[in-house]
Amino acid sequence: MSKLTKLIKKPRLFFYDALGKKLYPERHQPKSQSAKKKSTQPPTSQSKVVEKDELPDWFNPYTSEKIQAVINKGLPTYLYMPWIAEHGNALIKKIDGDSYNLVPFDLVKGDNPYQLRREILKFARENPFLYRRMVARKLIPIKNNIAAFIFTFDWAPVMRIIASVCDELGIKKILIPHESVFVDKDKYYWCPKSFASMPISDVVLGWGKLQEDIFTSRGYPQNRFIRVGAPKFDAYHKYSPSLTREQYCRLFGLEATKKIVLFASQPLDSQLDMKTARESQRAAISDLITICSEKDLQLIVRLPPSKDDILGADLRNKAQDLEFFSVDDSRCYFVQPEEAIFHSDIVTSVNSTMLFEAVLCDRPTFSMKYVDFDQIWTNVGIKSITNISELRSYVGDILNSKYSVSESGMDWASKMFGVGEFDGNASCRIREFLTDNAVYGNNIVPFGTGIERAIKGEVVDVMAIPSSAETWGGVQKYVQPMLNARQRVDSSAGLKSIDTLVSVDLFVQWGITPKPEKRKQREVASSLGKSILIIEDGFIRSMDIGLSGEPTLSIILDDRTSYYNAEKPSRLELLLNNDTEIDAEKIANCKKIINKIVTGRISKYNHAPDVPITIGTRNKKKILLVDQRYGDQSVTSGLAGQHAFDQMLAEAMEDNPDADIIIKQHPDAIKGGKKSYYNNDKLAFSKHMPNIFLVDYDINPHALFDIVDDVYVVTSGMGFEALMAGKKVFCYGAPFYSGWGVTTDKIKVERRAKKRSVEDIFYYSYVYLSRYYSKEKKAPCSLETLVDEFVALKLNQS
Repeated sequence: MSKLTKLIKKPRLFFYDALGKKLYPERHQPKSQSAKKKSTQPPTSQSKVVEKDELPDWFNPYTSEKIQAVINKGLPTYLYMPWIAEHGNALIKKIDGDSYNLVPFDLVKGDNPYQLRREILKFARENPFLYRRMVARKLIPIKNNIAAFIFTFDWAPVMRIIASVCDELGIKKILIPHESVFVDKDKYYWCPKSFASMPISDVVLGWGKLQEDIFTSRGYPQNRFIRVGAPKFDAYHKYSPSLTREQYCRLFGLEATKKIVLFASQPLDSQLDMKTARESQRAAISDLITICSEKDLQLIVRLPPSKDDILGADLRNKAQDLEFFSVDDSRCYFVQPEEAIFHSDIVTSVNSTMLFEAVLCDRPTFSMKYVDFDQIWTNVGIKSITNISELRSYVGDILNSKYSVSESGMDWASKMFGVGEFDGNASCRIREFLTDNAVYGNNIVPFGTGIERAIKGEVVDVMAIPSSAETWGGVQKYVQPMLNARQRVDSSAGLKSIDTLVSVDLFVQWGITPKPEKRKQREVASSLGKSILIIEDGFIRSMDIGLSGEPTLSIILDDRTSYYNAEKPSRLELLLNNDTEIDAEKIANCKKIINKIVTGRISKYNHAPDVPITIGTRNKKKILLVDQRYGDQSVTSGLAGQHAFDQMLAEAMEDNPDADIIIKQHPDAIKGGKKSYYNNDKLAFSKHMPNIFLVDYDINPHALFDIVDDVYVVTSGMGFEALMAGKKVFCYGAPFYSGWGVTTDKIKVERRAKKRSVEDIFYYSYVYLSRYYSKEKKAPCSLETLVDEFVALKLNQS
């Protein structure tokens, strides 16, 4: 059909054809021409991979006069990131109020950053370090004038990084989700690249129970979720149209006397693979065209706000000559969703919220479920159509007035998507919250960083640790559940895997011994403004030794350094050094657990025989010296070395000439084939000393505590076990339990000025900062539970 003929005979199609060529020129190019352009023209800005240190052209480095003018007015200011006009931006417009200002975060030049949305998404994912600096540069000058940053989603790196910078700058974060519908619940509100799937905003002003259940099941605190209803549903409460039927139909080139079917298309690419999402909707639209032709109906396809090409070239060609077919293009919608639904006689989609909006507008609706998934709309009573035969039959029923939604379905929906009713006041409730926060400033308690949440025992969304698959599946098998982390990614490759590390909220490393993979992770974490959580084997680790490959059943956390590092303050040291007194109930519980450990004869490793032993002369004072693995990091970091072990042996002999000296070799040296400080060469002289005895075999530490009076250690954790057993302990290094007044110390750590009891030290080290796992329950557990399980295991083995 020539242009002139099309203009005369079908002006509406001529208009859409012309508009389509302007908006989608690539769809109307001959294939040969398209291929030629691809090979001869430089890549567009959308396809360009930005170098790490190159600022993108779209970045606006200066605070706009608009923001400054709003701040100068003196009203509390909320920032938001402009994104999709018909989604997040439309939500923001609904919640604007008189007692505060809502101001777009002008990170991007111009008034409509949506045009560059995909480029910005890609840039944030591939260049998170530079993107973080860009965000910080924009926020720093105005951070003290911001009541909070409002997000309509905070899972994608483009928003996750903004939220992280807000944490760094002390800016509060509010999430007001613009959507609550999904094909796959597990893929609702998630990032397929970085696996982020839990809000990190300080508070969520959400729709209803459905959203709340999903977020809280992923670990988001229930007390941070406030049900307000769905602002997008407010418009349907006593809706009054802007257009007459005739005006509406004239815009789309349709006839006002014929019924209209509205199909709301969706991207669905975060829920399904793109090919499936596109093909299922094209099949649905194709069948709708057939049925509309048969039943003399008209069809409007509303394209998604994301600007995705749902129709495709073949379907466009098929539909372009149909007078009953029209498209509402998202690049410039004619009307808002509520106006489109009001003027429609039937509304359908695969899974769009507009299905339920049609119910609120009292319009017949059904789902074209041309792809298999568990659909929430069936709970409302919205029928699902899966093929053209069902479509033909159900459209016929609707035309014959055989359509209704049950009262029970609406009751369910009012709880899932609202506050028990659809009263049109969701936006009002949000405005009230924002007003109260703006006036009083104490509505929002910071959610905390990933490390802060981990130390409190709260859920973290995504953790990263540079561990091999063998290590992670072996000795670290239970670390993820002990850290209460939903997802784990390997950070060994550092920058090479940056797209999976962008949204990590907890970076973890094992110990402080330098390794290349730890350095690579630290580079990433530091550039993202994140600290590293240090973990180590806990004090009741396992039945067998770590070198056996048995997974650890306990870990101890520290956000500053390893707990045994006396070279600088650890979190454990800071807790012990502060003036906070542990309450009596906690101290009583610690005494109870200590008693269980001592009477149950539980140690770090519990594989060794626990039998009565006789060493030396009866009724003679006995001194126990505890060996350690040679080169162990806890020795070096405990301000000691070989000299400390030499000094300990010499002074034990000199100060106790009439005592039996018992030297206990380290379990790893006995069973694991590692060297120790008291090796055979070092102790060769003892063969000629009648009061020196070497225990070079496995034995439960408590069997030794039964027969000795004093215990000498450098930094060994066995020294604290001896304290729990009531022994006097001498320290020749600076272990975590020295310097608090419960040991005799040869090395003084000046920082440790507070006097603490054994129970105090036990509480912070064994309870507050440690995590435990029950193999029996296959879940994290309390220390007391693990002790009980070990006691039971030992009884069964005896």
